[in-house]
Amino acid sequence: MKSDLDHQQPGVSADARIGTGAEIAHDAFIAAGVVLEANVKIEPGVVIYENVRIGAGSYIGAQCILGERLSGFRKDAAYENPTLSIGANSTIRSGTIIYAGCTTGIDFQTGHRAVIREYSHFGDNCAFGTLSQSDGQIKVGNNCRFHNNVFIATYTTIEDDVHFYPMACTTDSLHPPCQKGREGPYLESGAIIGARVLLLPRVRIGRGAIVAGGSVVSHDVPPNMVAAGVPAKIIKNRADVRCHLEDRPAYEVAFESES
Repeated sequence: MKSDLDHQQPGVSADARIGTGAEIAHDAFIAAGVVLEANVKIEPGVVIYENVRIGAGSYIGAQCILGERLSGFRKDAAYENPTLSIGANSTIRSGTIIYAGCTTGIDFQTGHRAVIREYSHFGDNCAFGTLSQSDGQIKVGNNCRFHNNVFIATYTTIEDDVHFYPMACTTDSLHPPCQKGREGPYLESGAIIGARVLLLPRVRIGRGAIVAGGSVVSHDVPPNMVAAGVPAKIIKNRADVRCHLEDRPAYEVAFESES
C-alpha cells in the first residue's frame, strides 16, 4: 500500500501502513504495525494501538480507542498486542473502545461510546449500539443488531439475524462471584430479545424464538415460541402473535424488510 500523506505526521508511526486515500486527523495516534486500508477516515483524538487492521472505506469517529491493550501488557516484558481486525466499510462512532484480539466482518457499526472487550468476534453487517458492552470472548454471527445499553456477558454465543433491544443483558456465572463453570447463553438464528430482558447462564434460545420485554429467562426457550414473565414461561407460538395495527403476523414482515 502507498500512503497519500505528504509527510509523516507526528502521531503516526513510520511502521504503520497507510493506504491510498486515507485521511488522518493531525492529533490522531497510530502505532507501529497498524494497517489502514484504502480510503479509511480517522477523526480527531483517535488512538490506534499496535497490530490493528482497518478495512477499506471505514470511518473511525472522534476519540475512539482501537486495539486497547490487554491486562498482561504491564506484567509481561514480551507482551505483543493481539491483532484487532475491523472489516471493510465499517463505521465506528465517537468514543467507542474496541480491545485487541477482536474481529468484525464487513459493514460493522457501533453507536457512541460502545465498549467491546477482548476476543469478541462479530460477523458481517452487525450493529452494536450506543453505550452497549461486550464483556469479551463472545461469538456473534451475521446481521445481528444490539440496541442501546445492551450488555453481553463473556462466553455468549449468538447465531445469525438475532436482535437485542435496549437494556437487555446476558449473564455467564451460575453463582456470582464464583468464576467456575462460566458459560453464557446460546441464541439460535432469528431470535428476538426484548427490552430489559435478563438471560441467565447456559440457557438456549431456540431458532426464531421471542422473549418479551422485562422477562427473566432461566430455562431454555424452544424454537419459534414466545416466552414472557419472571421467571419466563412459554405462552404461545410466534406465528400466533398478530400485529396490533394490521391483521397479519407481527414479526415476519419486520424480518422481510431488513433482509
